[in-house]
Amino acid sequence: MFFPFVAAAHDVFPPNWRGLDGTTYQEWQFGSGDNPAAPDVINNNYGDASASITVGNFGEGWMDNPGLGTQTGMWDLGSGGQIILDIDNQHISAGFGDICIQVTYYAGIFVAPTVAVPGAQFISSQTVLVELDGVLGAWYLDQSIWRIEPNPISEQIIVTSDSSGGVIDQIVVDTICVPEPATIALLTVAGLAILRRRRVPI
Repeated sequence: MFFPFVAAAHDVFPPNWRGLDGTTYQEWQFGSGDNPAAPDVINNNYGDASASITVGNFGEGWMDNPGLGTQTGMWDLGSGGQIILDIDNQHISAGFGDICIQVTYYAGIFVAPTVAVPGAQFISSQTVLVELDGVLGAWYLDQSIWRIEPNPISEQIIVTSDSSGGVIDQIVVDTICVPEPATIALLTVAGLAILRRRRVPI
């Protein structure tokens, strides 16, 4: 089953499994200073998602348009500030879950934030330039892929600014639950049994 979604402004590396059964999609653009922050866009049939923000030393907190290029709505986390994302997902205790995280951040006077997923294994990452501001630095997007096994009922993602500070403009998170083959077989048998019970004799 596919469900519709609104593409993010900085959605450079969408996973090829987005929209399939067992997946979730959530996007934070931080257009307001709400804390905790609900996603601006969410397609999650299994629950909710939220972002709790902690501003560190020398952080300005939420900013609308500080003149760092054309981006608007962002969090200046300061030194060691964090954004903690809690995301519900399909709960199948067997199998594994994959997580695709895209973080847009300002680099120049600041450096890239770190991303951690407790209990998950880091798989790969890539970076792309989003916008040069022509003054102090540029906006970049980092994508990272993680795997957590067995698949949990929810994931927690921790984005932490460096000791020199960090500004976050947007976060996009996709998750997918991949059952092990035995679980897939059981689900298929159960589905066929339901179809047989629903069949009406002619």
